[in-house]
Amino acid sequence: MIIGGKRMKEKKENLRDTLSAQEKAAITRDLFERYRKGNTTREENDIIESLEKEVIPEKEFEVTGDLIQELDSETKDFVFKQTDVKIEGAKPTAKKRTLSPAVIGSVAGVVLLLIGMFVFYQKRYQQASFTPDLITASASRQYVSGKSIEHVTLPDGSQLSLNAGTTLSLHEGSVEGTTREIWLDEGEVFFDVKEDKAKPFTVHLREGLTVQVLGTSFTIQSYKELPFQEISVLSGKVKVETSGGENIELIPDQKATYRESEKILTREKVNSAGRSAWRTGTIVLENASLDELRFRVRQFYGKEMIFEHNPEIMSVNITFNRDTSPGEISTEIAALYHLSYRITADQIIFFPKDS
Repeated sequence: MIIGGKRMKEKKENLRDTLSAQEKAAITRDLFERYRKGNTTREENDIIESLEKEVIPEKEFEVTGDLIQELDSETKDFVFKQTDVKIEGAKPTAKKRTLSPAVIGSVAGVVLLLIGMFVFYQKRYQQASFTPDLITASASRQYVSGKSIEHVTLPDGSQLSLNAGTTLSLHEGSVEGTTREIWLDEGEVFFDVKEDKAKPFTVHLREGLTVQVLGTSFTIQSYKELPFQEISVLSGKVKVETSGGENIELIPDQKATYRESEKILTREKVNSAGRSAWRTGTIVLENASLDELRFRVRQFYGKEMIFEHNPEIMSVNITFNRDTSPGEISTEIAALYHLSYRITADQIIFFPKDS
């Protein structure tokens, strides 16, 4: 923005001085959404511009992690110099000032607004960097499932099924605007996306992973308890991309797996109908790890699977549903790996047959 003229400068300074700490804090709370929509007043824009000029020389810049860290450090230093209140990470200084509570409140209000601006620009210019804490803090709508499957219709008409323990976040206008974006914070979701070629649909996952589609149906599994994230396609085409720019395209009956420890994205064939069968209460595990088997048993039955001597299980192939008792699935696992078992209130314990 171009800021010029002595009169305009004086007007901005007067506007800043007349705002109370409470008013400045209020601006911070609702700044993002109104500014995004262009609903801020001329006076509010003047205030934002005058503050912006002090800490951000121009808008067209690349927001990097180093820049955000530098801005954070400068904000902490500013608070310490003005209020003598040391925030962790602030640089010590010999100069101390004693300020009245009213002045401290005013300074705090300014700092709130500055921090709000940093977060706003980070969101605007660093879309590829998914920060769950920031997303959760500024989310305008969340969908959270408990212990049962929930069904959701998004504002654009897309249909979603949320498995137990799932949290989705939306921002104001993130589905109704020129793009459609949603954040999967945790869990497992089946997406039936309404086609709109003018508005691609993007799902943001942890570790900077994104899934982009136009109109298709697919499942995403992204539980924090599991060391991987998985995307399997039932219909249409999906593009999966990492934060480093690596990407692959998936067609029906293909899945992408991202293993977080190795930072590796792979593609392979899969029974996509089976991967989404949990919507009807059926779990189909094909070449699944022992970690996933344990997770599904805990999710279904609330019981922890314990192996006194871990079998060398490379993969698990098993199907069960809500009508399958813990005893039935335990019998099948025990037979596969030549084990015995006992079931307690909260555990299924497997042990060698000769013990």
